[in-house]
Amino acid sequence: MYVEYIKGEKHAKKNADISETLDNFDDAGYILTENELVVDIDCLEIKQIEQLISDFNIKTQIVWTDRGCHFYYKKPDNFRGAQGICAFGFKIEFKHIKNTKSITIKRNGVVREIENKGVREDLPDFFKSNKKNQELLGLSEGDGRNEKLFKQRKILAGFPKWKQIIMFINNVIFDTPLPSKEIETICRDINITAEKDGENLIADLIMRDKHVVKYGESLFFYDGESYINDLDKLNRMVYSYCVGQKTRYVNEVISQMNKRSKLIDPETVFDIKFKNGVLKRGQFVELDYKGFTPYYIDIEYNPYAEPVEIVDNYLKQLCNNDPDYILRLGEIIGHCLITDKEFKRLVAKFFIFVGDGGNGKGTLLAIIRRILTSKNCSALSIDNMGDERYLSSMVGKLANLGDDIEDKAIGIKEMKMLKNISTCDAIESRKMFENSQSVEITTSLIFTSNHILKSFEKGFSYKRRVDWLPMYTKPKKKDPQFITKITEPKALNYWVRLIVEGYMRLYENGQFTESKLVTDFNEKYHEENNTALQYVQDLTLNDILGKRSPEIFNGYETWCDENGVYKQGAKLFNTTLREYHKVKISQKKINGKNQKVYVLGEDNKLELSEN
Repeated sequence: MYVEYIKGEKHAKKNADISETLDNFDDAGYILTENELVVDIDCLEIKQIEQLISDFNIKTQIVWTDRGCHFYYKKPDNFRGAQGICAFGFKIEFKHIKNTKSITIKRNGVVREIENKGVREDLPDFFKSNKKNQELLGLSEGDGRNEKLFKQRKILAGFPKWKQIIMFINNVIFDTPLPSKEIETICRDINITAEKDGENLIADLIMRDKHVVKYGESLFFYDGESYINDLDKLNRMVYSYCVGQKTRYVNEVISQMNKRSKLIDPETVFDIKFKNGVLKRGQFVELDYKGFTPYYIDIEYNPYAEPVEIVDNYLKQLCNNDPDYILRLGEIIGHCLITDKEFKRLVAKFFIFVGDGGNGKGTLLAIIRRILTSKNCSALSIDNMGDERYLSSMVGKLANLGDDIEDKAIGIKEMKMLKNISTCDAIESRKMFENSQSVEITTSLIFTSNHILKSFEKGFSYKRRVDWLPMYTKPKKKDPQFITKITEPKALNYWVRLIVEGYMRLYENGQFTESKLVTDFNEKYHEENNTALQYVQDLTLNDILGKRSPEIFNGYETWCDENGVYKQGAKLFNTTLREYHKVKISQKKINGKNQKVYVLGEDNKLELSEN
């Protein structure tokens, strides 16, 4: 959001106009959010700032100002401060909502130059203020630069890029660089070793080297490509820093990291990281993303990836050659990549692939698991949904892939959980031997079954949430190497293209592509699952209006007895009748007596008036 500034000034008047665009303002500021922090640099020359951006691969949003630039970052938890000296030895200012409501973005009708628009990286260590840091900008021979740089070297002990920072200070920040021999002496390693009572130093070193954070109940560390929370790998990594020390030393280091590492807000909307960029809020941004996200897909996204025949043929076989169904299937898998709860609630569904055995449903789950990776998937059945002890395995996952669901009616408890998870509502989850806790998860639910499952719930909320996907066409010839062939690198690139296209369509349209084949199958399912729906579909408004609820229900009971079908309760029957025919019960005087009878609902009246 943007606020209009007083003409020629860098601040707004009281109750100034606010807009989502800059089009109507000549002078304006960007309104900072609670989660943003701007690093303001105005003491360096443009060439020095450009060198800083290049040398340290800064990819966050940059806004160039009259005297320097603004770097936009995610604000760390409990951040305070307005200014300080950074690791490079020059002054910086911090602008955040506590001290700056808005920051100049447009002056005299001209929008400032913006790079990496919309990107907010984590605040890097070298921009974090430290009271021990000294001013080093512009130092020359005779200014005590040798002593100050050596002192700064000690302050930077444990920084992952300390040598690079020291070299940058010498070559760019100093007015006159130190001779090469002197800088080599300063850059000699000061080793931090695992010594007695040194657990805190080792924990500091690892947290800096590996960018350790805590999300949920797990420690994540950066392995050079992505953040992982593999406990076995964590133990081995920490042991490599604690050579010669006993297990209790290692455990103490891990315990300290558990209690001291950066906490990630559980409400954070995470980006999906690919090898060449990130997927965020309906768009793909190509960049070398180093910020924290628990979701990493080890494949490049290429919007122009070439079609692969084996993939196209497989999709045609699964979807009975229905092009709309194929688009919908891409959207279903793309649904797994939506991590924004608010948007996911707009397209809230859970999915059941149904068909005879041996037609490729299980293969599809294996392909999805290969693309999303096993660490981003759980595998609970519908039965497991009724037990909160199992639900913790879904926390932090992109998809739950439940294969081969048995022929058993979906119970009330399980149905409630399916609907709550699909709408990102709070559920109770409990790890073994721990108290339950309330969590909201964005996991997409996908199941396969050889059977059309009945459900105890028959209402429209279930009808709105479930998506039955018929898959009855079998392959003509079985290939034992099929999964290997359909997930080879070229095929995976094509799969990712189709899935991301589906994801983007969901954001663009706000709904799934309509497939007549899928729609007809679902309507038939709900008719057979709810005998009340079968009955009320044959009624006209003349059969309903002016009649009492028990009178119509008696007719339904007689119909069930005559046709030998299961009889639904009066409550469900009346709900089905009201929702299908858009009627309501109201009190009217009939034959001189007040009676509660069916009348037209407001929606029905509106439709009739429009027609």
